[in-house]
Amino acid sequence: MEIKGSPIQSKLTVYQSAQAMGKNKDVVSPEKPEASTPQQDRVALSGRGRSIADAQRAMAAVPDVREAMVSQIRNDLQNGTYVVDNQKAAEGILRESMVNQAALL
Repeated sequence: MEIKGSPIQSKLTVYQSAQAMGKNKDVVSPEKPEASTPQQDRVALSGRGRSIADAQRAMAAVPDVREAMVSQIRNDLQNGTYVVDNQKAAEGILRESMVNQAALL
């Protein structure tokens, strides 16, 4: 079935014409002179986008493991001089538990 005069048909015709012109690259239309340099894609970020990108780069620069701290604790453990601060450990456990509880609500 063919429907004449429909907006979809006219758009399809334009699309098919553009496709045909794209396949035949040897044909140069007189309306548009050939560009001397190819067109390049560009992206423009908002101020917030730039801030997020800067923060991501800063986080990528920070190492995942603090080697100096790990080395110090390893040496203390091997020497038998590592002391656990029970109060600090308990506070950390409670703080993490409260954060997990809040995330569930």
